Amino acid sequence: MKALVLAAGKGTRLRPLTENKPKVLVEVNGKSLIEHIIDDLKKLGIEETTVIKGYMGEMLEERLGKYRNINFIEQEEQLGTAHAIGLSSFDSPFLTVNGDVFMHRQNLKNVISAFEENVEAVIGSMKVENPEEFGVLEVDGKYVKGIVEKPDSPPSDIINTGTYVFSPVIYDYIEKTGLSERGEYEITDSLEMMLEDQKDVRHANFDKYWVDVGRHEDLRRARNKGAKDKERGG
Repeated sequence: MKALVLAAGKGTRLRPLTENKPKVLVEVNGKSLIEHIIDDLKKLGIEETTVIKGYMGEMLEERLGKYRNINFIEQEEQLGTAHAIGLSSFDSPFLTVNGDVFMHRQNLKNVISAFEENVEAVIGSMKVENPEEFGVLEVDGKYVKGIVEKPDSPPSDIINTGTYVFSPVIYDYIEKTGLSERGEYEITDSLEMMLEDQKDVRHANFDKYWVDVGRHEDLRRARNKGAKDKERGG
């Protein structure tokens, strides 16, 4: 399996750290967020990774120059997750992960392991205490029945972590995806169309830590998690 890492964002809420570097190059315990991800992908046997670059993309490409089999695609305008994923062209199932998260490698393994023949998508999921701040999944066992973005009354406490394995069928739905109310092409809209067509979309539980590093408090939490994980030898 190959991997796609979304790494084009500016990270405005992490300023001043992101005034002179891409968000994904913010460091947790001496290594950038995206380097943690790429190292974990290689440990899982994924040898070829494509990175969607954007803000300060040349700096990102230079930083990742030490890795073999890393390809880059530029997203000139940040038009949303569906737009970013649609810039790729995989002809077999592929893992997609955001480059600005900090998570345990086991979570990635869980998502990959859940992808089976005739499955069109697997969504990395996680139980949280504040689901209203995320995209929330409606599930029936291992099957996803719906996705609701930041609802006032969440249908469950299971959220979408933005980590996926897709079959190439996703490109057909990305082509049909229109602009959201935020003015972006959202991959969750593509997934909702798949669900409407009764495609087999499943979820895989994240049973280890996962931090979406969007704010300074998230970065502090990620660094605390990383320090404890290092102490355990994880």
